[in-house]
Amino acid sequence: MSLLLIQHGTVVDGRGAAPYASDVLVRGGAIEAVGPGLTPPEGARIINATGKLITPGFINMHSHADCSAAMYPNMESTLGQGITTEFAGHCGLGVAPVGKDWLYMFPEKKAFTQVMPEPAGGINPYHAYIVPTDRLRAPFERAYGETLDWSSYGEFLGHLRRVGTGANLAVVAGHAQIRLQAMGSDYRRAATEEELRSMEAALDEAMDGGALGLSLGLDYEPGLFADQAELLRLMKKVAARNGLVTAHTRSRRHDSYNHPQNFLDGLKEFLSLGRESGARIHVSHIQSGYEVTPAHDGLIRAAVEETLSELERARSGGVDVTWDVIPKYAFGPFHYPQAASMFQPYVEACGGCKAFSAALTIASYRKRISDEIRAGNHASKGVFTRFDPKGDPDWDTRQKFTRAARNEVVGKTICQAAEGKDSLDFLLDLLTEDPYAALIPLGRRPEHTPDRDAFAARPEAAIGLDTWTFDYDAALSAGDMPLECGAPATYAGMTVFLETERNKGEPIQATVQKLTGNAARALGLEDHGVVAPGKAADLLVLDWAHFSAEEDLADPRRGAKGLDYVLVGGQVAVDHASHTHVRSGAILARSASGQASRKEDAK
Repeated sequence: MSLLLIQHGTVVDGRGAAPYASDVLVRGGAIEAVGPGLTPPEGARIINATGKLITPGFINMHSHADCSAAMYPNMESTLGQGITTEFAGHCGLGVAPVGKDWLYMFPEKKAFTQVMPEPAGGINPYHAYIVPTDRLRAPFERAYGETLDWSSYGEFLGHLRRVGTGANLAVVAGHAQIRLQAMGSDYRRAATEEELRSMEAALDEAMDGGALGLSLGLDYEPGLFADQAELLRLMKKVAARNGLVTAHTRSRRHDSYNHPQNFLDGLKEFLSLGRESGARIHVSHIQSGYEVTPAHDGLIRAAVEETLSELERARSGGVDVTWDVIPKYAFGPFHYPQAASMFQPYVEACGGCKAFSAALTIASYRKRISDEIRAGNHASKGVFTRFDPKGDPDWDTRQKFTRAARNEVVGKTICQAAEGKDSLDFLLDLLTEDPYAALIPLGRRPEHTPDRDAFAARPEAAIGLDTWTFDYDAALSAGDMPLECGAPATYAGMTVFLETERNKGEPIQATVQKLTGNAARALGLEDHGVVAPGKAADLLVLDWAHFSAEEDLADPRRGAKGLDYVLVGGQVAVDHASHTHVRSGAILARSASGQASRKEDAK
């Protein structure tokens, strides 16, 4: 049993109260006492927190950690930024149930591509890539040294409990996999009665196994094709069990990618389903209700207020609804930080970045790929690795260098760095000299986001990062291919948020509340998100004077500076940047009341 006394710290309790000097005594997995001058019990480990903050562990309110935790159960990227609970399974996605077919979730790339190669240049996350699950089991073990030994959702959570997880997981079951198992690849239609019953049974099994409810991803296949009757029926099933339904709401009309709609229409659809079903609902990664073009800060803020007013009207009508927001520097899980990624199929054909760089010295090869790209015939089919100078003449204004052997180009767009030279020629010249030059698309890292900033500033805000979980030596890429390692927020999202709010002069107690207490209340995690006697001993000790996210956009695989200790379930998971790999996380299971609790340890 863990016995630990944190002495002489400053507690930021997660409820918004002013920080205060205190000790914290931990016994087992719970906080036993909070107060100044606590007497150390015999045999207790002492942590000196003089000049340090003691806070609840952070809760990532929009996570896809369930998609990668089976491959990376130590969850270093999670713990290294102070996250002790991942609320995961969103956007209808997930890796269970998978009794028949497996819908590609992308972190399992090294296994999946042994069965089905990706399209040239990578994937489009709005498309569905499906293989028989049994074909994936052996490649999964070869790639990760872990067994893919589950089919149902309950079996998946059982697997995580057996192997252990570094952090806690609270999960909702993804509608996409449930729908796929019921309908197979013939899902571009309404479900039959038999298929609906199959979905209901799978949802029941998932909630019996520990899922808190259901997630919807209404812009993604196969959930895109679900009609109102299907969604309502499943949401009523969740409501009957006092569960929670989360949604990536529609930005396009039902059944079609070709008819965009504004966010408010999708929000109203979800609120109406919440009202009719009686389910508790949660809006994932909230946005302003309308797209404002050209951008105008005043109109954008008005759109934010209209969105919040719509939520308040729904609450007044009896809908139990909460929401989270993704900060501006978190842009989804995908990240292709090297300039060579813009030429991905060509790099693959050459055999790697160095070989591609060498090939560019051959005039005929360089001319061939340059001519192809200028003609609009880039070999990539992937949305993240393709550019088209013919159709998009401003392509070179939206990529900023983050690392290069030519230091003078760092911080500049391709166009700026070219200094009047043809931008494609300049980029090929640079890659000839420096095959590992790094850049980031400005659209994936916007400098100005008044809508997200307005939501994040709300006192009731809960923060999500839209990320997977990895270890620091993990990568989706292999060999000398352009690096794929997960977005920077995968490793530093929460700590960048803390650092940003500190630099703005926001009170530390308000910022910590958005990362802890607000999220815990939205989820009904009564034992989490606060520093108080009887609560879960998921705690952080922060050296606030030296705290820094240490973010590196070119290779973000590192933890925060000044995060002295991370405790999960009362055990030290991180000790001054050293990961103990104790795997003391839990699957936060549902109680009869629908609340989540730490009653089922991961091990």
